[in-house]
Amino acid sequence: MGDVVELEDMRPHVVVHAADAAHVLPVSLLEDVAKGAKPSEILTEPVIQRIIEEWLELTS
Repeated sequence: MGDVVELEDMRPHVVVHAADAAHVLPVSLLEDVAKGAKPSEILTEPVIQRIIEEWLELTS
């Protein structure tokens, strides 16, 4: 199980309902991954799969 953190410190954030669990991710983390400032490996495979799935639903 992951660490429990104070959500107020992570605003704004998004909740990703992945196959393994619900994940609360700061928007700044996702922006850093998208810009290449942080490695994509910081996100789990189920989280990446769900983000791509939702993105495809929005763009189709």
